[in-house]
Amino acid sequence: MQNLLLVFVGGGIGAVCRYLSTTSIGALFGTNFPFGTLFVNTLGSLLMGFIMGILLLIAERTGSLMAEPMRLLLTVGFLGGFTTFSSFSLETVTLLHGGSFLLAGLNVLANVVLSLVMAAAGLLLARLLPLF
Repeated sequence: MQNLLLVFVGGGIGAVCRYLSTTSIGALFGTNFPFGTLFVNTLGSLLMGFIMGILLLIAERTGSLMAEPMRLLLTVGFLGGFTTFSSFSLETVTLLHGGSFLLAGLNVLANVVLSLVMAAAGLLLARLLPLF
């Protein structure tokens, strides 16, 4: 039951942060291109790599899996609520249906490439921290 509560709380906070982020980015850069979704997907990927990198380091160095509640809260819950793959998919299809093939392709390319780069960067950042 504790695990469900951690995911529930993290997911709710993540969803609110996603809403605030995407609306702020949309207001700043406009809505012709889904910059808000791109932002949360790439930031979420960076955070996923970083958080998992730190949790893996803690597990390696202590031999403990005590970080499991933090993983559930932060990655499954918060980042699950924060990142927006379903929004990304719908926005891409909407761009295609509107005839914006170049923007749709750019959206796919940018989300996939930047999210992969950011996940790798997060793992690298976690390894660079002097935790122990």
